[in-house]
Amino acid sequence: MNITALYKKKAELRAFLEIILSLSTIIIFLLFALKPTVITIVSLLQQIREKQDTLSGLTQKVSDLQKANNLLQQNRASIQNVNIAVPSLAKPNILAGQVLALAAKNSVEILGFSVNQITLVGKSVTRSTSDFKPLPGNAKEMPFAVSIRGPYPNLIAFIKDFENLRVSTKIDTLGINSSSREGSVTVVTVISGRTPFLGD
Repeated sequence: MNITALYKKKAELRAFLEIILSLSTIIIFLLFALKPTVITIVSLLQQIREKQDTLSGLTQKVSDLQKANNLLQQNRASIQNVNIAVPSLAKPNILAGQVLALAAKNSVEILGFSVNQITLVGKSVTRSTSDFKPLPGNAKEMPFAVSIRGPYPNLIAFIKDFENLRVSTKIDTLGINSSSREGSVTVVTVISGRTPFLGD
């Protein structure tokens, strides 16, 4: 059987074969032409999804930052109290001022106020070893001692108020000594403790 002769004789076979070859050629060209386009479209769709995820994450972060800013604005007054309670630097003047105010309020006399081994400016060279448990959070500490004299009820009121100072304090020792001389009783209280600060 001669295919060339058959091809030339039968017009239907010729038309059918030309249609099949044309369709095959079109399909091959479509595959090679569309494949890169389809790959590009799929890649672009994937990038769009990733960017949408990134955008939603950033939108969430912006929303969280706005909430945090609103919370900060609502608590602005409290932040000042926190900075006084646990300052970034040792501030013996604030503690001394509050002790003076308590002494005046409770009608007791301050016999002495001392702050021990604290570096006010620069890095601390040595840290004193203490018999007391360290303050939480690796806070630095400013050791202090207050000696007061007055009537016993006033001293007790002073101690209660001292525990509620705006400056955070840790009372390590508290001593009360009473002595009488010529019918007059003298009561002296010594408070030793530490106040935390954050440091550098």
